[in-house]
Amino acid sequence: MLKKETLNLISIKNSNFKDIFSICIGKNYIYQRRFIDYVGKYNQWDVDVKTGELKLDDKVLKVEFIGTTSAEDNCWFSSEIEKVIPDEFVKIMINARKNIEALGIEELSSSKITLNPDKDINGYNLSMIYIAFCDYNVAYFCGESDNTRIYMFVKELPEEIFRKISSVEFSTAVMEMVATFKTNHKLMIKALLIENDIPFIDEDKNLKARFNEESEITVEFDDNYCLKNIYGMLSK
Repeated sequence: MLKKETLNLISIKNSNFKDIFSICIGKNYIYQRRFIDYVGKYNQWDVDVKTGELKLDDKVLKVEFIGTTSAEDNCWFSSEIEKVIPDEFVKIMINARKNIEALGIEELSSSKITLNPDKDINGYNLSMIYIAFCDYNVAYFCGESDNTRIYMFVKELPEEIFRKISSVEFSTAVMEMVATFKTNHKLMIKALLIENDIPFIDEDKNLKARFNEESEITVEFDDNYCLKNIYGMLSK
């Protein structure tokens, strides 16, 4: 679940999808990079919705389900309305949606959401938001079959995946996210620092983050608060 300080970065009830996504993506993106390294390369995937098990070749992972999308109807369907999924494997999603609903984000607490590429409302981005509102740390996996995508919470993972971010990871991930996603750059970066308990000084168009005694990074923004430059002393 996002920290209160992170949620306070925006006015939740008056925020758009982009702002909400911006405060959610950073921490989860780091977890996903580490999860991908943990899993490694695999040739086949298979999921059993009756047992809540995801198989990546010989590796077996425990999962619950976030939702599904279909190329035919252009909609997101929350996992608890999928009749083939047992109740025990939708508990995380139900609680995540309750956390969102309690904050008054009505459009994200619905069990059915229309996808909108113009606003970047897609299965991946929705999954990253729901993961941010989970009560404990999970990663993400998506499998595709017959024009349907099924999105999953991967649970019971090594705690090392969820460790505090280093300055090297921070600088690399920020550059990757800026190039990949449409976000409010300053919101995204501040949320990432807050979620990792990294102290920083906000000087409007500059953020100075101190990771440890040997590592301090400065992030510069332009007049629209888009990332302009990032530099400093890095440490692992």
